[in-house]
Amino acid sequence: MSRSLRALFVSLPLALPLVVTGGVAQAQQSFGYDEADRQQELLEVWYEIRESNAQKGNTDAMFDVGMANYSGRGTTVDYDESIRWFARAADADHAGAHYYLGFLFATGKGTAADPERSREHYTRAAELGHAQAQYWLGSHLASGEQDPAAGLKWLVKAAEQGLPAAQYYAGLLHENGQGTARDPAAAARWYTEAAEQGYRHAQVGMGRLHQNGRGVERDLVQAHVWYTLAEDQERLASLEARMNNRDLVTAKGRLEEQNAAIQAASAR
Repeated sequence: MSRSLRALFVSLPLALPLVVTGGVAQAQQSFGYDEADRQQELLEVWYEIRESNAQKGNTDAMFDVGMANYSGRGTTVDYDESIRWFARAADADHAGAHYYLGFLFATGKGTAADPERSREHYTRAAELGHAQAQYWLGSHLASGEQDPAAGLKWLVKAAEQGLPAAQYYAGLLHENGQGTARDPAAAARWYTEAAEQGYRHAQVGMGRLHQNGRGVERDLVQAHVWYTLAEDQERLASLEARMNNRDLVTAKGRLEEQNAAIQAASAR
């Protein structure tokens, strides 16, 4: 790597995250082709530095190099190479590396599909606190293996980390009494967490609970708000047939308040 290119890399610390998160195509749209080329050069420098750190035994760098080869960031897509680096990071108990190995063994990218090894890596990632792995394991246990009690434990762990899909699934199991006693109030708490993050299924769930008065006070106006946020036209049409004009006007005002609250929460 040339001295001038290294200097460029050091002098533009804010340029790299833009491409790491948005990619070269976004850079082309934002800055033009020449700028995209420059951003790609920076990514290649970043890759060279991270690979050097990985070769020296830095576990996080091993994971970064694995991700770079998986996504083609600063190098070409190479699933074989990504598995090699993920495996080295996983040997040091890197949760993300275990998670991606679980995915690659599940899909057969860069290796033969191996459901047993996939599950081993997903499970280890979950044990190490990886929220997406906890969700995978919990949902797999609750549905595919029909062990909702064990599944719920993992889903709650992921839900407590703020993962909306896990929050919704935990709420659903509480609402239906799967793996636990039926508890619509607990369902409402988990649905609310996910719904306020914009998770559509949870918004529908909150609408359903408010419409039927289960776990929360029966409130057709609030049910209308949640169904509107979820863009569930079928349920809205059915609900509006039971509401008067005053309630519909109230629902419109409350919807604006709910939208503002959701936007404020997402900004934090």
